Amino acid sequence: MNFIRLFFAFTLLFAMPVYAGNVFQVDRIKVDVSATSTTLARTSALAQGQVRALDKAMRRLVKQEEWDLIPDIRTLDVENLVEVLRISDEKTGPTRYLATLSVQFKPGPLRDLLRSYGVAVTEVQNKPALLLPVLEDLQGLQAWGEHWWQQSWRDYDIDNNPAPLLLPLGDLDDSLIANAEDILIGDPAKLQRLNDRYGTQSVVVAHALADVDGQLGVTAYIFGLEDSDVIVRTYRTGEPHEDMGRVAIDEIASALAERWKLVAAVKSDEQQILRVRADYPGLKDWTRLLARLDEAKLVRDVTIVELAKNYAYIDLAYIGSVAQLGGNLGQRGLVLDEKEAGWTMTTEESAVLQ
Repeated sequence: MNFIRLFFAFTLLFAMPVYAGNVFQVDRIKVDVSATSTTLARTSALAQGQVRALDKAMRRLVKQEEWDLIPDIRTLDVENLVEVLRISDEKTGPTRYLATLSVQFKPGPLRDLLRSYGVAVTEVQNKPALLLPVLEDLQGLQAWGEHWWQQSWRDYDIDNNPAPLLLPLGDLDDSLIANAEDILIGDPAKLQRLNDRYGTQSVVVAHALADVDGQLGVTAYIFGLEDSDVIVRTYRTGEPHEDMGRVAIDEIASALAERWKLVAAVKSDEQQILRVRADYPGLKDWTRLLARLDEAKLVRDVTIVELAKNYAYIDLAYIGSVAQLGGNLGQRGLVLDEKEAGWTMTTEESAVLQ
C-alpha cells in the first residue's frame, strides 16, 4: 500500500460523494433590526448580517487552533469581499426590518486575506455523510416523520460546511429500510442500504435524548467504511430542548468540520508540479478525465506534455501536499497512484475495469 493509498485509508471515515456546497457561502443568516426608519433599519441589518456571515466564513475556513490569528473583522472592508448577497423572507415595519440572508464571498480575495495572516485555509469540501437524526423523548424513539430535532438540522447550514451532511427524504422507502432502533444500534446492513440509496459512504447518527428534567444529551455516532467514532455532548442550561439542540447542532457540525480541516487545510498558494501518466480507454474517457481535473480545487493548471490514443503525460500544477491532491482528485472520481515508473491517474470507472 503506497502513500496515497494510506492517505485514503486515513480519510475514508469522511470520504463521501461529491456535493455541490460552497465553503465560501454562508446561508440562513437571520437579521432583525429596529431604527428610526425602515430604510435605516434595512441598511443596518444588511451590514450586520454581512459582518456575521464573514465571521462565520473565516472560522469555517480556518482550523480552530488558528482562530486567534485571523484578522479583526472591524478592520476589514466587508462589502468588498462579498460576491453575492441574496435576501429572502423580508418583512418591514415603520421602524423595523427582518430578513434571511445568504452571503457568498469572493474565494480568491478571502483566501488570500486569510493566508496573509499565516493560517491554513480549507477550501476543499469533504463529501457529505448521510445524517440520520433520532429523537428520544416521552413519545419514544423517532427517526422518520417530522420532529423538532430533525427540523433543527434542516434549519442549519449543513450544505456549506467543510464536512457537509445530507438529510434523507424520510419517506416510506427509508422507513422500510430501517426503523429508529435499527439506526440507533447502527445495524451495518441497514445503514449500508441507506448509503446505497443516497450514494454516500458514511453515516452520522445524531441521537438527542430529551429527558423530563429538561436536560438534553446528544450523541453523534459516526459510521465510516473502516472505522467508527462518537461525539458526546450534555446540556443543562434550563432552556427549552429546542434551544439547547441548536447549540448542540452547531457544536457537532463544527467538530466534524475540524476533523476534516486537519487533513484538508492548505497553508500556502505555492504551486508544485507533478508529472502524471493519465490512462484512459478512449476519447470520451480522456474528455471526462480533463473535466474532472478542472473541477479539482487544488489543481491550478494542467499542461499536456504528450498525447496518445490511450494515454497522456500531463504536468499538474497544484497546491497543498501530494496526499491532499490525491484526496481532492479522489473526490472528483480520479485515482492517483504511485508506481515504479512514476505517478499514474485514471478515472474510477476505468480503474475498476483494469
